[in-house]
Order: sequence, then structure tokens, then C-alpha cells
Amino acid sequence: MACAPGRGMPMTGGEFHDLVRSSRTFRRFDEGSRVTREQLLGLVDTARFAPTGNNTQLLRFHVVDDPATVEHCAASHGWAALFRDWDGPKPGERPTGYIAVCGPTGAGGSAIRNLDAGIAAQTIMLAARSEGLGGCIIKSFKPSLADDLGISQQGYEILVLLAIGVPAERVVLEEVDSGHGTHYWRDDQGTHHVPKLPLDDLLI
Repeated sequence: MACAPGRGMPMTGGEFHDLVRSSRTFRRFDEGSRVTREQLLGLVDTARFAPTGNNTQLLRFHVVDDPATVEHCAASHGWAALFRDWDGPKPGERPTGYIAVCGPTGAGGSAIRNLDAGIAAQTIMLAARSEGLGGCIIKSFKPSLADDLGISQQGYEILVLLAIGVPAERVVLEEVDSGHGTHYWRDDQGTHHVPKLPLDDLLI
């Protein structure tokens, strides 16, 4: 059984269910509450226990916490493909840390390495949420970012980029019956809505 954060006690199925439900994609953060390097390293420390194909453990992680480099990362990726008229979070609402999940150069063409990266990314997102943090899993980043961060020079490439911070937006789940299909959307109050298919629709 999983263990509840900080308690050393088994986490019930209901508690884990609630953790997964609360671990949404967050795109707006409280920039005044900065994530520490120790917190980011703690998330990576949790992710290193996640499974990898054939237990190869080829993933590497690059942690970004200094404000200047965080700002550079924020300017090097997209935010929400479905919000075509939104340029991303404004100053004061940007993430305060990043974790680049990396693989050996060329790993981006490997299905199993991308699967490894996805498992690690979701593990980090769940761990972050358990600590009151949140984040966004990003695939649309500039290829040059790996050079800028000194990652490619070490023989690695970025497989997925994780923006981390203290969430500053309300995200709600709803059934796919709101007229938006499966597209996420925001209402006039800025609440972010995420439609989800019901269980019966997923069973084949």
C-alpha cells in the first residue's frame, strides 16, 4: 500500500484517489511563494524509485530554481494549446521552479524512454501535490533549451519539462457534458474546467 505523506501510515485507496483528482495541470502560480531547491530535489528523489523499462534507469534530472534561469525556461515553452489567445501566466503568476526530465541524446525517438519519462513526470506531479505544490507537464519547449541549460553538452536531451510552483488558480473536474467536449476551458471567473469521461465510457 502507498504511504500517506509524512505519516508513515498506509494511504487508503480513497486517499490516493483524492490525490490523483487534485493533481491537475496548473498554469498559474503564486510567484511570491517560491519553491526551494530542497523541495525540487525531494521530488526527484521520489521519482528515482519509479519503474523504468528493464530497470535501465537511464533518466537524468536537471533542477532549476534560480530566478533568472526559471524566467528563461518560462520563456522557452508553450503553455496551453487550446488557449490560442493566451500567452501564458503574467508576472506574479509564473512557476518558481522547473525539473527537466532527460534521457541520453536520441532517447526522444524511443517509445520506452518516453514512457519512462512519463512515469517519472506523473510521479513528480503526485509528489508535488502531496506537498501542496502543483505543476504542468510540458512537451512543447524550444529544442535550444537543452543547450541553454547545459544538458546537451553532457550527452542528454530533454524528454519532458515540468513547471513547478504553488498553484494560484482553481481547477475543477466535470463530466463531459458541458458542451465543450473533452476540451479544457476557463469561465468568466478564471476557473479552469477539465472535462473527464465517465468510467463506463472507458471500458471496452
